Amino acid sequence: MLNTLLLTAVGVWLGAMVFYASVVAPTVFGTLEPQLAGHMIRRVFPRYYLFGLICLSVASLASLASVFASSASPRITVACVVMLGATWYARQVLIPQVNAARDAMLAQNESHSPEFDRLHKRSVQLNTAEMAVCLLLLYTLAE
Repeated sequence: MLNTLLLTAVGVWLGAMVFYASVVAPTVFGTLEPQLAGHMIRRVFPRYYLFGLICLSVASLASLASVFASSASPRITVACVVMLGATWYARQVLIPQVNAARDAMLAQNESHSPEFDRLHKRSVQLNTAEMAVCLLLLYTLAE
């Protein structure tokens, strides 16, 4: 039961990340003007990361319970908690910084900003790393 809950929570979060990266973002930025697309994504991100926090909280708790039941490795719990922390960081710290950098860029009528690019790259790297950890966890748990 706990393993199923853990697998589901990790799988749902991975699915959400893949769907966002492969469907939502390209559709929004391919359909709307850049400024409007940025506003829409800004509205999506808090909900996206909140969804991740919920999935990873469930995964962390299920994994921790499995450790106490001696049916899972503590490394799985550590991975879930690290992803939970990374998702919290992205939602509460990184995304507000990205938004501030984008606002400053637009206020100066610039189409490019090294600060925005650096922060956006960090956001993409964080999401990519979480996807890789989710895949590794799913592979480990499915054995």
